[in-house]
Amino acid sequence: MPQRGYPVEWAGRQAIVRLPDNIDLLNAGTVGEELEALINRGATALIVDMTATASCDYAGAEALVRAYQRAVANGARLRLVVPADMVRRVLRLYGLDRLVSVYPSREAAIIAGLPAAEAPGAAGPPQISGDLLDTIVGNLFRAGLSLQAALDSSNEADRQHIVQALQHLDQVIREIRDHVFLDVREKIPPSSEPPDAVQ
Repeated sequence: MPQRGYPVEWAGRQAIVRLPDNIDLLNAGTVGEELEALINRGATALIVDMTATASCDYAGAEALVRAYQRAVANGARLRLVVPADMVRRVLRLYGLDRLVSVYPSREAAIIAGLPAAEAPGAAGPPQISGDLLDTIVGNLFRAGLSLQAALDSSNEADRQHIVQALQHLDQVIREIRDHVFLDVREKIPPSSEPPDAVQ
């Protein structure tokens, strides 16, 4: 795979990639290809470190959506590190914050991937199947989209109830994502290449 200038670290089958300061129409295609290539190389978890990213337009958001879709198809987990409020707003606009776990720091994203017993200060929530949680979050997201469509065509009295339902759905999704959805990852020192066993 050609080097595209985005630094990548591997810890077992978890990859951490740092994205550039700005993601827009000029480089979004390359960003998307890089993320999909890492998943195709065998990453079971991909942390997209956008700590340095100050701006991300619609093309960048679409690249992240495609990476999420590839991750789902490959059975991988995608986690985003997004401290910039402006970038978080773009993710909210595209509904990405409902699909993908978003963390304020790289450390928080890494800790979220630790088994409950290894997470600092955590007694650990009960283990729940990742497939089951994917199904639950996917169904909640689709329910949110339906409510959003209903909001656009409802009268004023119904709008308030729909807005409250959307807020409740968002809160439930965040709680599932932030407190229950824990990946298991191998504790292997970081390297610049995936493990030999991963093709």
